[in-house]
Amino acid sequence: MIKLLKKKNNDILINNYYYSRFSKKNTKFSVSKKIDILSHYKWWFNNKRDFYFYKNTNKKFIYFWSEVNFFKKRKYCTCGFHVDNKINIIDIIKTYKIFLKHLKKKYKFPIVGITEKKNLFIIKINKDLGFKRILDKQSPEYIFLRKKFMINKNFSNYIFFSMKD
Repeated sequence: MIKLLKKKNNDILINNYYYSRFSKKNTKFSVSKKIDILSHYKWWFNNKRDFYFYKNTNKKFIYFWSEVNFFKKRKYCTCGFHVDNKINIIDIIKTYKIFLKHLKKKYKFPIVGITEKKNLFIIKINKDLGFKRILDKQSPEYIFLRKKFMINKNFSNYIFFSMKD
């Protein structure tokens, strides 16, 4: 069973999020770079993200986030996740489906994201769950993602995704 715990300001969850997020496994395919814990706290209390903490029966966490973004008079939802070590792949897939269902219900505008080309698991699961690759490098979604995640060089190392209603 997977349980949603939505408590952004819970100290234990803030610390768990940090240590899980910057574990070696989770930074392998990350667009962002590791920061010290004090900078994490500052970021945590000043960002615009909504966080969703899911816990499975083995007390392992899956951490999701979403954020509403505005770019050239358009709205986009960006989202992402990372997991604790040794979590069941089935739990990841089930929880990701639940999370995306929630986002599609909540937002009536595109959900967009980015991943490294080497991250075959995310590429596969995103395709299976309804994301489409953004191939047009001039599309507003593509340009937005490059700016949002500061991908100025080596953007051919990334896959850009979009999911619309």
